[in-house]
Amino acid sequence: MQKRRFFLKGSAAEVAWLNQQAVRGYQLTAIHGLTYQFTEVPQARQLIAEYMPQTTLQAMTTVFQPLASYRFHNDMAVVYSAVAPKQRVVNNDQQYRLVVYRHARDMALNWLNGWVLAVWFMMSATIVISSQLQATPLLTRLLLVGLALGAGLMVAGIITGARAAIRCHREVCRLIRVTGDDHETWKPTFHVLFKHQQAAPDTTCWENIGKWQLALHNQRGDYYFELKTTLSELEITNTLAQRFSKQDFAVISWLGLYVV
Repeated sequence: MQKRRFFLKGSAAEVAWLNQQAVRGYQLTAIHGLTYQFTEVPQARQLIAEYMPQTTLQAMTTVFQPLASYRFHNDMAVVYSAVAPKQRVVNNDQQYRLVVYRHARDMALNWLNGWVLAVWFMMSATIVISSQLQATPLLTRLLLVGLALGAGLMVAGIITGARAAIRCHREVCRLIRVTGDDHETWKPTFHVLFKHQQAAPDTTCWENIGKWQLALHNQRGDYYFELKTTLSELEITNTLAQRFSKQDFAVISWLGLYVV
C-alpha cells in the first residue's frame, strides 16, 4: 500500500503520522520522495527516526537493518527503525538534525522567493500582453480577474512558505541552544561602550557570548567594542553587570538604540 504525504523527513510530525499508521496495522517499508510504502501486518511496530551522515548509514547497513531510510542531497540521511531509544545507533543526533533543519529552512525561503517572483512575472506578462490588445469590457474583466487570482496565489504562497520557514527556524534555534553550534547563524552586531577605564577591558572571559572586536578608544578611557552575538541586549547587560557597574558601560542594540 502507498500513501503520499508532504513531511520533512525525520521530523516529529512525520514520525507521529507513521506511528499512527502502525497503530492501524501498516508497517513502513520504504520511502521514495513523497510516497510512503507500507505493508499490512498483524502487529506493526512503533518506530523512531535518526539523522546520520550517509557514510555512517553505509557502514552500518550490514549489521543494522532499518525499516526504511531516506537520503538527502547534502550527505545526510534519516533512518527509520523499530528500536527502543536506549538502543539507538546514534546516541545523539542533534548535530545532524541541526544540519537538516538549516537546509530545510533555506529551501523554504528559496521556494518562497521563487514562487513570488514567478507569480509576479506572470502578472507582469499578463499586463504587458493585455496592453497590446484593444480594450473591451470583457478584456478588462478578464484582466482584473487574472490579477486578483495572481495576487491570491502570491499571498497563499507567501503564507505557506513563511509558515514552513518559521517552523524550521524555531527548531534551528532550539537545536543551537542544545548543541551550541552557531557558526552558521546570523548574529547582529551590538556596540558596547566601556566608560572611564584605565585599560582596555579583557573580553576573553566573555568569549562564550559572542565575538568581540575593539573598534576605537579615546584619551578619556572610553572603549568601544563591536559584539556579534545571538543574545539580546538585556542578556548582554546582565552578563556585563556581573563585573562592571551599570554606570561604567552602555549597550547599543544592533538597531542603534540604547537599552533603557
